[in-house]
Amino acid sequence: MTDAKLPLLHKAPVEGLLVHVARTGLVLGDPAWLASTEDGRIGVFARFRHRIIGLLPRWRDGLLGHLGPVAQAVVAPSLAHGDDLRVRIVALMPEHLAKEAPPEIHVSVWGDPRHLQPVLQAAGLLAQPARDLPVFRRSVSPA
Repeated sequence: MTDAKLPLLHKAPVEGLLVHVARTGLVLGDPAWLASTEDGRIGVFARFRHRIIGLLPRWRDGLLGHLGPVAQAVVAPSLAHGDDLRVRIVALMPEHLAKEAPPEIHVSVWGDPRHLQPVLQAAGLLAQPARDLPVFRRSVSPA
């Protein structure tokens, strides 16, 4: 039995891009995956187009960049527990469309939210259960 996946990150930017976005051949909805890198960050990996000697296209798996500190804090517990995460490319801004802004890649991460509770409590975002709420009752008078 598999658990239903819920969004952990709706749209998170990939920081420190290591690829030329326009030349990768990535499109919206392409799968990606997350893994820890040697420097302790969470890297975003995908299968993208790479040209050999600038002419022959070849697909290879490689590192696109890494998640930011907030996104890393959200995803790290699930990644540490070995949860099955669904990572997809949800936004691309290649160099020729970015004008003066830097190119961008954004990903969404879906998984089991049960490991998010400690992160949400530490950030103060976990809703506290309502206690001692007054009960209002309407009195009906006989007519």
